[in-house]
Amino acid sequence: MEIPVKVYIQTPKWFIRPRNSDWRHMRFMIPRISEFAQDCTLYCARSNSMVLHVHLKWARGVLYRELKISESRDRSSTLDRREFAKSGCDLVFTHEDFPSNADSIPVVWHNSILDPAMTRARGDSEEDLAFEREVKSRDFQKAAFVQVPTDAERTRLGQWFPAIADKFVAIPKFLPQIRPIAQDRMNKKIERVGPLRCLFVGNQARRKGLDRVYAAMVRLPASVQKQIDLTVVSPQTDGPIAAPSLPNLQVTDALPFDQVLQRMQDSDVFLMPSYFESYGFVYLEAMAQGAIPVVPDWEVQREIVDYGKAGIVTSGDASDLASSLERLVDDNDLRTQLALSAKARFDQYFAPSVVARKYSALFHRVAHQRSE
Repeated sequence: MEIPVKVYIQTPKWFIRPRNSDWRHMRFMIPRISEFAQDCTLYCARSNSMVLHVHLKWARGVLYRELKISESRDRSSTLDRREFAKSGCDLVFTHEDFPSNADSIPVVWHNSILDPAMTRARGDSEEDLAFEREVKSRDFQKAAFVQVPTDAERTRLGQWFPAIADKFVAIPKFLPQIRPIAQDRMNKKIERVGPLRCLFVGNQARRKGLDRVYAAMVRLPASVQKQIDLTVVSPQTDGPIAAPSLPNLQVTDALPFDQVLQRMQDSDVFLMPSYFESYGFVYLEAMAQGAIPVVPDWEVQREIVDYGKAGIVTSGDASDLASSLERLVDDNDLRTQLALSAKARFDQYFAPSVVARKYSALFHRVAHQRSE
């Protein structure tokens, strides 16, 4: 029987941006791994000194950006070693900057260097990219392992840093809150005839590509527009986008999570052709509900939908997106195939129990190495 492993999660107990998805994931989702892998105990940091350190650094970053001052090359964090010792944990798991004072304590660092094609498209210079690689390569070497969410990232980083290629481990994001659509509802969904029900969800409508969705819809012939029901759920926090005149368009503000999942269950297609997306929890949520995800043509999102086998990859160009929508309207067999593939891919690769077992294996691997 596997000896239980105890993991110290280095993340602040509160954050000034409480809706930040990375912080919420570490603070509220990762601790639930133990619900699916009983051989793991996860201890969330309670350290007040860590909270102070994180927020001082956050405030400094805001000030530097406002004053247009170059940010410091110091991207380290500080581990509360006293709390770690008291916790009796075997290792540290963190998404914060790498703890400079970890010393001999093994650290699994949940981090990566994002798709360079995507960051260039955002406007990052070659100098920016080189700086990122220089800073992170130093800490990659210190980590026991570096956990990235996709095989594509693991492969790329291994090629960039061949001397430590074996340190990069691919484990998808852990989303224990997702409950997949029931099989009987899935059967009724794919057997249904009628308009193509499309859904866009995103707090930041501009970054998430709502303008691309509208441009594609406008480009479609009127006869096709009438065969598409488009629902937009977004508070549009990064600026409003004027809605075009479409026959079956419904725009609403933010909704509670359970209502969003219900909308996904009631939709055939989930549209979010983002300009920039480090991961995209919402694609997995949609796949679990049997909705076909339409994702941007970036490294991580291509892998999420198995390179087009479990969703649609789009350049975001209005003509490309419109063509994809028209195909889905006209080809019911394609809709069924993609919906079933999306749901099956979630079950096989992204389901909480599957991901939790991968985390458990990684944590035990680190603990065993430490005890040798």
